[in-house]
Amino acid sequence: MANTLGTGQALLPTYIVLAASLCLNALANFTIKLAVQGRTLRLDPAHLAETLKGMALNPLLWGGVILFGLALVGYSVVLSRMNLSTAYPVMAGGGFLLVFLLSAFYLKEAITPAHLGGALCIVFGMWLLLR
Repeated sequence: MANTLGTGQALLPTYIVLAASLCLNALANFTIKLAVQGRTLRLDPAHLAETLKGMALNPLLWGGVILFGLALVGYSVVLSRMNLSTAYPVMAGGGFLLVFLLSAFYLKEAITPAHLGGALCIVFGMWLLLR
């Protein structure tokens, strides 16, 4: 599949849908982190039912699931129009960068020089793929 689109379709809207999908995906991860933060989720047989019940009744967790579903819809549209070898690295890299920023600024997670160097490499790699 070429990186070109059908008649009358511009590549810019596809990039917009890709950006929206990666934002939804990153927000889903962030929302699920908020849903489980400070909780101990145990999967051993003695606590599995309690864990599953707590998860099923957690509105933030469901919010994350809905965000993942919306991201899936958008990403499916993108994959129908763009090479997987371009779309996936952008989706994964862009999602990482957004989660990285949300984690640092809102969750106050530590950012090391290695994190920063890795983020710069991802930005450079995404630039190479999208040009």
